[in-house]
Amino acid sequence: MSGPDGPLVLGLDVGATTTRGVLTDLTGRRLGSALAAGGNPQAQGGRAAAERIGAVLRDALGDHDPARLGACVIGLAGYRRFATDAAAVAFAEECRAAAGPAVPGSLRPALRPDAEVAFAAGTRAADGVVLIGGTGAVACRLQRRRVSSTRGGQGWLLGDEGSGFWIGREAARHALDALGAGSGAPDALTAAVLAALEVPARPRAGAVAGLLRAVYDAPSTVPAGLAPVVADAAAAGDPAAARIVTAAAARLAALVEAALPAGAPPEPIVLAGAVAASPGPVREALTAALAGLPGEVVVAGDTTMAAAWLAARTVVPGTPHEAFLPPAGEV
Repeated sequence: MSGPDGPLVLGLDVGATTTRGVLTDLTGRRLGSALAAGGNPQAQGGRAAAERIGAVLRDALGDHDPARLGACVIGLAGYRRFATDAAAVAFAEECRAAAGPAVPGSLRPALRPDAEVAFAAGTRAADGVVLIGGTGAVACRLQRRRVSSTRGGQGWLLGDEGSGFWIGREAARHALDALGAGSGAPDALTAAVLAALEVPARPRAGAVAGLLRAVYDAPSTVPAGLAPVVADAAAAGDPAAARIVTAAAARLAALVEAALPAGAPPEPIVLAGAVAASPGPVREALTAALAGLPGEVVVAGDTTMAAAWLAARTVVPGTPHEAFLPPAGEV
């Protein structure tokens, strides 16, 4: 399908904390990759996000001939910030321009919601539901591999219940309550939160002030960094952490249930994002909560390769899914 001089494609997965890219040929062979900090324009601002995405485009291409680039798909968290298709196209061009002369102006990156890329990373099916539980949380119904409806995804200030941000914020709230409730040694979760934020546990008044500064003086994505702390504490048997995990799983499952169309035949439910898809207490509680819903629950694979596959399909529509991603197994 793709010889040594055949077309190349770029696939990017752009989140709030990480931007990843891969360069492949049409057989799914990896030829380059790149990594940068988050490029969500809603979280980082449009210009900074474009610069990071452009750097990944350039670095993933590396020394390969840019004239061979046939297509590029960018799966973007924060896609909903664009009020019109024209605004999305303009941002995609800004990203390409930020890559510099290494990426030719003839290449028009296709900007797509991260949900479409995440869904493709879990199944070759055209219809179904994807739950992205990472820094934020959103569930989307897809038809013909395009988002047709959305539940959640309003961002940390107005929504994202069950997300990494939500879990971290609940942990910080628990620590504040625990520090204000007594004079003894902090409980396990509180101690873990303070350690993660590098806040001394003594004196208590200083710990409260330090915790508040650590959260409020930092970027809004910082609380999401506490999600693994909560997961580890829950796995170790901490009851406070276990309650947060259970509550997060219930909220994520509610998003999926709301996204499922009433009376539709069973369709795949793809779990993506560091919170929903990573092995551990949250995913265990989430899959248990989803057990009564119709459809096979699978975990998304490599989202950058899924973006590359979607790009390859624009060059050769029949490009096989399995060339880029192995079949996903049921959770």
